Amino acid sequence: MRILARYLLREMTVPFLIGQATIVLLLTGSVLYNNAQVFLQFQVPLAYIVRITLFFIPFLVHMTMPVAMAVGASLAVSRLSRDSEITVLRSAGISVMRIFTPIFLIGFVVSVVDFYFGETVVPASIIRYQEVVGELITHLKSLTPLAGQSFVSSDQNYVVGVGSMIAHKGYIELHDVEINASARLIGSTQPFVAIASSGRYQNGVWTLYRPLIISFNPEHPDRPLLSWPQTVRYTIPADPQAFQNGMVLQMPMGQLATSSMLTLHQLGQQIAAERARHITDYRLILDYYFKLSVPFSCLVMALCCPPIAMRFGRSGGFGGTLLSICLVFVYWNTLLLARILGSPGPQGSPPLLPPLVAAWSQNVLFSAWGLWMIVRSE
Repeated sequence: MRILARYLLREMTVPFLIGQATIVLLLTGSVLYNNAQVFLQFQVPLAYIVRITLFFIPFLVHMTMPVAMAVGASLAVSRLSRDSEITVLRSAGISVMRIFTPIFLIGFVVSVVDFYFGETVVPASIIRYQEVVGELITHLKSLTPLAGQSFVSSDQNYVVGVGSMIAHKGYIELHDVEINASARLIGSTQPFVAIASSGRYQNGVWTLYRPLIISFNPEHPDRPLLSWPQTVRYTIPADPQAFQNGMVLQMPMGQLATSSMLTLHQLGQQIAAERARHITDYRLILDYYFKLSVPFSCLVMALCCPPIAMRFGRSGGFGGTLLSICLVFVYWNTLLLARILGSPGPQGSPPLLPPLVAAWSQNVLFSAWGLWMIVRSE
């Protein structure tokens, strides 16, 4: 069994790495192609284009590991089937389930690695990506700030209103600013509203001068607390379109990238804090469950792709591998549909599917189908 496991691992390693590199390069190319007109129109410096791309790549690696797992598993099994090695193993009395068990274990290990990669590397890289986008605003050669702007921050956690803006070298002068934020976003125990007649935006930091801070205690909403500090600073990620009309960065899976800024532990803390205040944020709960289910799609691909590759690998060619890749895209579209159905309705109303069901239903469905295919092939 150990010899078979080492043999399959050796057969899967190169296709896995090639598949991972190929899909990441394709998505990186789409980042550059989709935003090429924006980069040229607004004369974005080359250094910022490189930094935006580099800081977004870890998220792409995280999301494409299931594709790499599908390619590695299907190519390894296709070669074994094409060279009749699976036939020899079965003639020796080894069941199909036992032959594929090392692939299942490899899929589980890759899922765990993908989960920890998404918990450690991806949040830090997406935060840096947001910071670079925030810095980009004040380094454009042709910045024309818009007046009377009211927008939601790019992480959909803040509402900012600005009466007028004046562009300066390296920063933007703000007038008539209002910032609305909830307690869970700033580490405070109370939501607040900050109002100031003047301020400054520089590299993603909003500085307000002599603002009026209105804090609300959820237990006593009719008794707000007022304060007038000299200066306050808030780090709020802002979409470039909030400052420059038409400057919209089109990133693949952008909404999922934004939700990956928080770790599983941080999401759990926010959910617990809101439940203590009798608040249910279905989108936060949905992100929590998807944080676990998406990495384990690598294990799902390890269950589904080998029987397909074995069935079509005997005739030669790469039919089984191509069908496995098609299966990945069917799975991914099913996942996106489940996420839509699990998202909250209007004004935060309950979703059509419970978040737990939306996050794990496709994993259970495709895993059951893969096991059924294996049993049928015995």
